[in-house]
Amino acid sequence: MILFESTHVRNNAFYKEIYSYHHFKSKSAVILEVIVGIALLTSLLSLVFDTSVDYTIYGCIIFIILVRLWSYRRTVKISIDREKEISSEGEITYTVAASEDKIFHKSSLGTYQTIDLSVIKKVYKTKNYIVLQSQAKQLYVFKKDAFTIGEEHTFLTFLRGKGYKI
Repeated sequence: MILFESTHVRNNAFYKEIYSYHHFKSKSAVILEVIVGIALLTSLLSLVFDTSVDYTIYGCIIFIILVRLWSYRRTVKISIDREKEISSEGEITYTVAASEDKIFHKSSLGTYQTIDLSVIKKVYKTKNYIVLQSQAKQLYVFKKDAFTIGEEHTFLTFLRGKGYKI
């Protein structure tokens, strides 16, 4: 029996939001930001209290920031191009549903997947989505304001009851 169901379209706004999380808000992204911040702070303190400054660190920091921005923009573009390539409309609608122990994923192209909820290893929220990430890094996405069965807050309670940290 389906307990929760939500539909979303994977378009430019969708990919920007999802990949923004992965590139700038995930744990690894935050760790990188902290390291870059510490390097920048150390360099600035060196500039203030010491006459010998290694300007290479500033170049490295700028390079890291630019590479992250480039990677984010490229990933979004590739994802959008893939959608356009496989869909004549350029956007594909996905319906994702959950039962007590399964996730069902259906696209407007007619593809259908069923997986065990147990293969979900990570759950996180963005501004508009609840994202379930599998062992194989496949994303099953529920749009918060588009539940046709169930509601966002009961779905989050359901996931927490299954042991997922959100």
